[in-house]
Amino acid sequence: MTAKYKIAFFFITIYLLSCNENLNLQEKDVKKYDYLKPFVANNVFNLKGKHNIDSEDFEFSYKVSNVQTTLSKIKEKSNIEGWQSHFVDIKTTSYSKKVKLFEAESTLVVVNVMLKDKDDRIYFKVN
Repeated sequence: MTAKYKIAFFFITIYLLSCNENLNLQEKDVKKYDYLKPFVANNVFNLKGKHNIDSEDFEFSYKVSNVQTTLSKIKEKSNIEGWQSHFVDIKTTSYSKKVKLFEAESTLVVVNVMLKDKDDRIYFKVN
């Protein structure tokens, strides 16, 4: 019986992993979402990202010439646009705002802005 459960578990896992369809994101794809404008700097280099169609979550990152200056601009622009910022830890700030994604209702959007040690990229996770 244990072998049957292992085989069933294997196929269920493969099935669940194959259900998530991810598309590559480019800078133009991120910029088409007006509510994300505060998070896309002018001095963006080498933007990489993926969009999970099933969950509607997406992640992207880009290189900048000066991380701290870009983070300050993100904070300033997001504040002007009405985003609430929440300090998570030394490397992560979370921004949240109710955004009207569809005509019927507003949805809470959370953008996590993350840094990694010795990296000139800024990472974003949008839920």
